[in-house]
Amino acid sequence: MENTQRMPLEGIKVIELATVVAAPTAGRMLCAYGAEVIKVETRYGDEMRHAGEWEQVVCEMDNNPLFAIQNSGKRLTSIDLKNPEGKEAFLKLLDGADIFLTNVRLPSLGRLGLDYETLHKRYPSLIYAHFSGFGVKGPDAAKPGFDSTAFWLRNGPLADWQAPGSFPFTPTYAFGDMATSSAFFSGILMAVIGREKTGAGTFVSTSLMASGIWCNAIGVVSHQKQFAGDRVNDPLRPSDPFSHFYKCGDGRYIGIFDNEYGRDLPKFAKLLGIEDILDDPRCASLEALAKTDAVVEVVTRLNELFLTRLNELFLTKPSSEWIKLLEENNISCELMRRLSDVSSDEQAIANGFVEEVEFKDGLKVMMPCPPVKFSDYVTRPYTPAGVLGADTDSVFAELGYSAEDIARMRENKAII
Repeated sequence: MENTQRMPLEGIKVIELATVVAAPTAGRMLCAYGAEVIKVETRYGDEMRHAGEWEQVVCEMDNNPLFAIQNSGKRLTSIDLKNPEGKEAFLKLLDGADIFLTNVRLPSLGRLGLDYETLHKRYPSLIYAHFSGFGVKGPDAAKPGFDSTAFWLRNGPLADWQAPGSFPFTPTYAFGDMATSSAFFSGILMAVIGREKTGAGTFVSTSLMASGIWCNAIGVVSHQKQFAGDRVNDPLRPSDPFSHFYKCGDGRYIGIFDNEYGRDLPKFAKLLGIEDILDDPRCASLEALAKTDAVVEVVTRLNELFLTRLNELFLTKPSSEWIKLLEENNISCELMRRLSDVSSDEQAIANGFVEEVEFKDGLKVMMPCPPVKFSDYVTRPYTPAGVLGADTDSVFAELGYSAEDIARMRENKAII
């Protein structure tokens, strides 16, 4: 391999005016793969600096694992954009930038004179990457969007992924943000490729709502009225009893998954000791199972097998034995693991999906990593993110400001 110390996005400069998770995570991935990302915060700082308070993770200004997920490797500065000197300095930052990355709502950007039309006229090659909750058009364009609202509540999962009457499940914090950041990241890179061909910048945007719909695209189509419409999520009535979840003897769940019901039926029936269903016309196809409601009978039998009969099946047999047996028979399966298991998962560690990072006072944390790997490139090392304004002096010195200028601007509260 050659060039193993290079990163694929070297030479790209990004100015990030974004907070919390989705947009900063796109910036984080740009940074991880080599771009120089200068993050501009307000005097208060990114709200993500305080996320550890409700996630029960340390969140000191200079010791903050959750903030590092989105901001490791970025250069950190703080500018008051309502201060004329601050605004002028921000525009100087954009002078040499390739990408302006933001999730500030468009009306606010307009009031600051940072709307796309204004900046495109001044910097025609600048890529303007905007992230929102609900998209840039329509009645909800200016509505504040959160992961829980625009990604989860608006698009069906919380209503349709659980049994009727149960309390809505609570996704882990920022799950939808993280999923959406990858789409935003890819869109920004497409804009970079387009600019190489045309020389012109563009407005590239995505939203939590758009991503939530796209991630659940099959459900969005299959639940339309001309097809199955709304359906009850009944654990006794899965579409396929051999693509379902069952409890084992140690109380843990496993998922088993066939490739195609009709083709795999003989193998599953023999392995699970229910060969009699092979001669039952009600079980001949998924359509027959659903139409006759025989799926309830099959799932009930499997539940009993997995839960109550050793040597006959699941309750007295621990999950590890079931995984071994199923894998030996070339059946796709997986143990339902907890979030607390992931940081010690040998497969995750072997592939660099998580890596250990040392924070202040010897605190060591297994940190999730950007998910794309290259054979001939490296990524920027994972480091704890700094305090608010940690790189202000060096960033402003590179813009041509003297030490006296920086001190005066700091005294005037234009910067931190």
